[in-house]
This record gives sequence, structure tokens and C-alpha cells, in this order.
Amino acid sequence: TAHRTTRIAANVIYNEFIADRNHVHMNSTKWTTLTEFVVHLGRTGKCKVEETPKGWFLRLVAKDEDEQLRDKLKGKRKRAEEAEEVRHARFLRQQVERARAAATTGDGNTGVNGFSVVEEASELKRDGTEAPLGFELSKKKPPATLSGSAGRGDLGRDRAGSAANAFGVEAFSVAAEGSAKGGEGRGAARKKKSALEEIMQEQEALKKRKEKVQQEQQQPPPGGGGKGCWLFEGIVVKVVSKELKGAGFYKEKAAVRRVIDQGGRFLGELEHLKSGAILRVDQAQLETVIPKPGGKVLVLLGEHAGAQATLVGVDTKKFKAQVELAGNNGDEARLWMEYDDISKCAV
Repeated sequence: TAHRTTRIAANVIYNEFIADRNHVHMNSTKWTTLTEFVVHLGRTGKCKVEETPKGWFLRLVAKDEDEQLRDKLKGKRKRAEEAEEVRHARFLRQQVERARAAATTGDGNTGVNGFSVVEEASELKRDGTEAPLGFELSKKKPPATLSGSAGRGDLGRDRAGSAANAFGVEAFSVAAEGSAKGGEGRGAARKKKSALEEIMQEQEALKKRKEKVQQEQQQPPPGGGGKGCWLFEGIVVKVVSKELKGAGFYKEKAAVRRVIDQGGRFLGELEHLKSGAILRVDQAQLETVIPKPGGKVLVLLGEHAGAQATLVGVDTKKFKAQVELAGNNGDEARLWMEYDDISKCAV
């Protein structure tokens, strides 16, 4: 941890480490050479590793406060989602237990916790000893004239009396009793429908919360083309791929025309500044370019990612550059940034 923000040679760090007489020797680990250990640090994302003619160079990757806060919120959301699923499963089990208890109860129309039990319908049978049904048709009365609330009340009583005279008082009371039972049955059906709707609404709310969490997780952090990408269109980069040495592009500068995402692997479509040739190179085989003081640069990482700035000066010992950012109110701010956080603008 002596070199948190500086870019330093791997051999220098190794010599400082073995200077301690109680150090862990390389032979007691699973890495046989220092190069393999350095490559492992680069693959796991713990350090930024670079191979140069002078040897391997690396720099410690420290998570910023924003990234730590995002990881903390992600874990909190995951725990809340799991707790919500447990509560929902317990609610469904309670509903099933209540329904089973209501179905097995034998106390009439009402079961456990207010759940209604509908009686099974039976066929209407009539004994042969009973007298046949008779109907007494009354003389049709002239229509009554309605006048206010009193008229409506009289009309209702007349209609009720006609029904009683036509079918008998007993038939009228049976019909009223049947309608009352029908109303109770419909009320029970409405109660069951409300419980079902409540379960459906709970499932719909849980589904929406899951979709919201997934959308928040899929949102890329501030930076280039996405998470893990620092390339931007319109910047100048240097090709450090030794595979392109035979084609004459090694250590050459090119302008980024387009950023291509291939499932988490980001490629830059480049235009060679000298020949105008078009080539595609992985961003791991590219380096940023620092212009002369006064030149225009583009911020690649951090809260000011995507903003243009003017290079003021460089600190070759700390591998940092001072840039000047223009604010919205016309004020200017000067900040120190790493070499890898900025690059020269193509235009």
C-alpha cells in the first residue's frame, strides 16, 4: 500500500517486498514467476497492468466511494427482495390454510375467519300426496298516477299486494326468502373474489418491484460506453498491441471513430492518423494520449466523464495532469487527474 495512486515497475515493488526478512517467498506460492503473478493481478482487476519495453508496470485499482455505495445499495436491495418473497410465501400459506379450514367446517354457511361455505344444490322433489298448485288471477287494475315519493310508495305496495294475491302469501314469502339467500350467496362470491384480487395485486406489485431493481442494476455507471469501458468517440489513442507491429501500427496514434460492445468486451474502430487506414483494436491494447499544454482533452472517467477540458500542465513524477474545466456559469475549475482518465481530442 505504499504506492496507492502511482504507476510503478513490478520489479521495484518486488525488491521492496523481499527486503523484509520475514516476507513470503515466491517459491511458497502457486506462481513460479513474477510475471505470472502480475498477470493474475491484472486479470482479477486488482491492478492496472501494462507491459512495456522497460518491463511490467502496474498501479493499484482503488474503488471510489460511489462504487462502494453502489455495491452496498445493491446488497441492501437484494436482502429486501428476499425478505419480501418470504413474506409473500407466508401470506399464501395462510390463505391456503384458511381455505382448507373453511372447506372442511360443518357449521352451516359460515366457516373459519369469515369464509363462506356454499351448500350443494339438490333436486326439487315433490310428494304425490300434495295437492296440485293453483293460481288465482286477479282483475287487472288501472295504472296509478305517480306524484312524488308518496306515489312511488303506494305503487310499490300495490305491486306487492298483487303478487301476494296472484300466487298466495306463502309463495310470495318463499320467493323473498330465496332472493335473500341468493343475495347472501352473491355476497360470499364477492368476498372470495376480493381475496383472489388481493393475491393478484400482491403478485403484480412484487413483479414491478423486481423489474425496477433489475433496471437499476442494468444502468451503467458514469464512464465511456458502459461498465468497464473508457473509450469515447472523437479521442486520440495509441496502439500498443505487438500483434500489429508487422502491419506498422505498433506505437502509432489513431482516432476513435466508434465504440463497439461485444458482450462486455469493448473494441475501438480506429482511423490511423497517418495513412487513414481503418482497424479494430481491443481497448486493452490501447493507451491514452496526452497533448501539449493548451491542447484540448476529453475526460474519460469520473463524475466529469464526457466533458472537454484544456490541459494546463503535467506532473511527470506523479503521472498526473492538470486540466481546466469550464462551468455552466462561465467559471473555470482546475483539477488534477490521472493520465488514464483523460485523452487528447481528435478535433
